[in-house]
Amino acid sequence: MLDYAALHSFREVLRYGSFERGAQALNLTQSAVSQKIKRLEQQVGGPVLVRMKPLKATPLGEQLLSHVQKVSVLEEQLTTRSGAADHASPLSVAVNNDVLATWFTEVMARFSEMRSNPVHIYNADQTQTRTLLQQGKVMACISQTGTPITGGQSARLGTMNYQLYASPGFIQRYLQNDISPERVMSTPGLLYDEFDVTLLTDYQRECLDFPPSLTTCHWYPSSHGFAKMAVEGVAWALLPTLQVKQEVASGQLISLFPSKQLGVPLFWHWTEQASHALGDFSQVVKHISKEQLTP
Repeated sequence: MLDYAALHSFREVLRYGSFERGAQALNLTQSAVSQKIKRLEQQVGGPVLVRMKPLKATPLGEQLLSHVQKVSVLEEQLTTRSGAADHASPLSVAVNNDVLATWFTEVMARFSEMRSNPVHIYNADQTQTRTLLQQGKVMACISQTGTPITGGQSARLGTMNYQLYASPGFIQRYLQNDISPERVMSTPGLLYDEFDVTLLTDYQRECLDFPPSLTTCHWYPSSHGFAKMAVEGVAWALLPTLQVKQEVASGQLISLFPSKQLGVPLFWHWTEQASHALGDFSQVVKHISKEQLTP
């Protein structure tokens, strides 16, 4: 039988990215956690961690991580059915930056009224979240890919819409009366990080019929700061329409191409062995997204 105490330690050091932080979370010494994981590796016959910064799971480790995630769900189901004391086990969810910056706080608020389960959110691009679910690092995720993983289910949530925005000061300084794709793309723009490249180039191709161009872009990996940079006139930015309603209404931001909008479909993915808590969380996600997203 697997050493589940060691598996728990393994999951925590991966969650926090190091032996030191994992040990702190477990209230154990770093040496004790290291010994537990060494015994686990002896038991399963191979390394479970790539010892780098941050720590990563080996292929064998990813299988173990997926297994311990499923066991946690089954334990919660058993606890609920047996009538034992409420066990508010954590729910792990992968969500992208733009959703976190717009409507996911409403999900958290609504769910917290129903249950006391802590929710551990992993922040990743919508093109990467599904991979975290496949690896067993999370129990559910929001992704732009609709195909469910093996042993999982998915449901369409709606479409997140994006437009290109700039401040009046930016328009006066850089564009004046020439708001054309060629002119705009020659002026300073914004990228969140390397994963944001796909979103911007999709907008350039599909909405502006313009070849991918990123050479004038700053990189600024902060959802709140991203919008603020646009408001302050540093650069134009491709932003969710949901995020900047107030700024547009007050005249702080102007849509450069109001008729050009990129729609990104979003899907909710979850494991089939879902706990009651995850089932409730999924219902809240579907309900709030129906209110906030376009069909």
